Amino acid sequence: MFAWLARFIEHRPHLHKFSLLVWRLFPPRLAGFLKGLLARKWLVGAVAVMIDEAAGSAEVLLVEHSYRAKGAWGLPGGSLESTPGDPTRPRNDNSSDDVIESALRREILEELGIEITVIRLLRIDAIPYIAEEPGPYRLDFYFRCEPREGFAALRRDLLSGQTKPRSAEIKQIRLVPLNDLGKYDLFSPDVRFLTHDLPRCEPTLATRPSSRSTVVS
Repeated sequence: MFAWLARFIEHRPHLHKFSLLVWRLFPPRLAGFLKGLLARKWLVGAVAVMIDEAAGSAEVLLVEHSYRAKGAWGLPGGSLESTPGDPTRPRNDNSSDDVIESALRREILEELGIEITVIRLLRIDAIPYIAEEPGPYRLDFYFRCEPREGFAALRRDLLSGQTKPRSAEIKQIRLVPLNDLGKYDLFSPDVRFLTHDLPRCEPTLATRPSSRSTVVS
């Protein structure tokens, strides 16, 4: 019942936008309790780690979420609850596509208007508690990804306004130097991943000079 209601709201842009504004006013524990009603005990998510290393000053794609008063900035991604199909019934197709990667590509396209290529899995993180969103445990799959048309084209489209947020959940899209992450109010699981896990997964990204950032609102 509650999951059906959540999907109903998501597919109506004006209602979705209004509900996000109301959600932002809820105390974190109340929001977490309600999310527990709307989701399963474990919330499975897929996260896109998109890093441009071409110019010698690595930048990561971040988005600002409209529904979090704290930790609003973070890596783009989505929940597997948006995956089509009935989990109680077998699939009626022969697709070999990975359901998590497929969900991630779809979420990034629907929310940001960016087609991505999933390169490899970097980390799976089981998170029992999140200060900004107390509620169901999270199991997040972090994937190294690239824009299908390349970072140069993405940067150009961000600056021209051709690529911009397509969902009421996203306020801004920004390419941020890794050394400038401390200037942003980052979602705590993404802070941990970007500052502790990413340097272990990608040692060449541990120390890079900072540079400009590209913004779209």
